Amino acid sequence: MTLETVVNESEFLVIHPLDDAPEEKLDTAKLGPMQMTPTVRVSLWVLRGYLIVMTLLVLYHVLDLAGLTRHA
Repeated sequence: MTLETVVNESEFLVIHPLDDAPEEKLDTAKLGPMQMTPTVRVSLWVLRGYLIVMTLLVLYHVLDLAGLTRHA
């Protein structure tokens, strides 16, 4: 082995992603529904409830700032 052979083996051809051929993408239509564990399902329901409560609180605050709520 010569020094030139060693140098050539350690060289890499670099291609910019914009110049490279496009890769095949995953077809999500073939995947089907995702399996969820009970823990994930409960977590998503809790997150949904949290978002609903936060939305209602923001709506109440906006109505309060507009003067449309009654104070005792």
